[in-house]
Amino acid sequence: MALDTAPPPVTATAGPGPATAGPAAGTPPAVQRPLPPPPPDEARAALNRMRAIATGLFVLMAITFVLAKIYQDFHPAIPFIRAFAEAAMVGALADWFAVTALFRHPLGIPIPHTAIVPRSKDRIGQGLGRFIARNFLQPDQVDRRLKEVDLAGGFARWVSEGERSRRLAQGLATALPRILGLLNDGKISAWLETAVAEKLSRTDVAALLSDGLDVLTREGRHRAVVDLIISHADIAVATNQDEFKARVSQRTDWLPKLFAVDAAASKALIDAIRDTLAAAASDVNHPLRSRVDDALLALARDLKDRDELRDAINGWVRNMGSHEAMRRYVSSIWAELKSGLTEPGGEGQTRMVEALAGGLKDLAAALQRDSELRDNLNQRLKGWSVELAAARGAAVGDLVAETIRSWDARTVVDQIETAVGRDLQYIRINGTLIGGLIGLVIHTVSIAVFGG
Repeated sequence: MALDTAPPPVTATAGPGPATAGPAAGTPPAVQRPLPPPPPDEARAALNRMRAIATGLFVLMAITFVLAKIYQDFHPAIPFIRAFAEAAMVGALADWFAVTALFRHPLGIPIPHTAIVPRSKDRIGQGLGRFIARNFLQPDQVDRRLKEVDLAGGFARWVSEGERSRRLAQGLATALPRILGLLNDGKISAWLETAVAEKLSRTDVAALLSDGLDVLTREGRHRAVVDLIISHADIAVATNQDEFKARVSQRTDWLPKLFAVDAAASKALIDAIRDTLAAAASDVNHPLRSRVDDALLALARDLKDRDELRDAINGWVRNMGSHEAMRRYVSSIWAELKSGLTEPGGEGQTRMVEALAGGLKDLAAALQRDSELRDNLNQRLKGWSVELAAARGAAVGDLVAETIRSWDARTVVDQIETAVGRDLQYIRINGTLIGGLIGLVIHTVSIAVFGG
């Protein structure tokens, strides 16, 4: 039988005990992905313990065979013991070979069709990836498994328990700086500047102002604004009385000043203005208010009908969006936002945690209280899951295959052997015992048929 032309990428110890796998040789380099975590010490200890028991049983059968061979004439039963031990050694060695050949070359000899796992690593990864994609990520399977699952209700109940909402919010807030740290500040700022400028250039600000005035004046919603304007106008007149009187005096001839007419006229004008403002403040039907209403309505009409006014306002807005000062302001918003969210223990991050925790609690309460909302969210989540499985299910299988392909043979052997090697050692133990029993039966039958 010819040996394989390419020796498998493993080495072994010279015996049926523990052996280790080596790295692949002559295989093209693969992109190295993060290796899986090492098997837990408990699993490795259990494997070593069972391996020692299986090997110890083989050694016991070998000693028994030697002693039975030496003392086989001392008693008629000893040949039966020798036959049992002899066949048990054969069974132990055969099953040791079978188990060892899965992971490495027995005794380091490159026997064909041994070291199956490291030699077939890529094929195992492809098969496992296809198995996961075909049996877990098919859209109809995902839909069937999620049909009776209350995803939204389960999330709501989980978030509502104890401090989970706050811990989840803290986890999100902790992860956010790392995510933001991956972003290129220059590109983000440039994108924001461009996005704001384009949005302003496409927005009909004049129409928005017109609609806003319509909403404001409808059913008297603007009266509070007019009240505020009247109040501040009265405060402005009262505060600047001296300046007002001085200006009136400057424009009055010397003769009226001689009789203090300018001071009396100034006081009368100021009192008249304040009286008018007070009357307008207390009377919603005051003519001053009516003129303000008419002015607002006229402005709203002009913003809709006068093209030159609309073009002028929209032009101002476009120029503002492309102005360097606006670009610097937009960039500063991103810088301040990122700084506030990424500063550990900063006020921005604290507020974000509080807001997220409160939002999660409110969402959980709403989901538990409102069955229609819960059903709608469940329907959307399940729909998204089915769509994701249809779109990316095969990609997940490819990812599994690529990940296993990128691991070295030693890692694959270590992972699989530690996971199932303990059970494989029972094959060695069973092979030893079953082989011994078969040898005992054959010896007994041969004596019965052919005589001692």
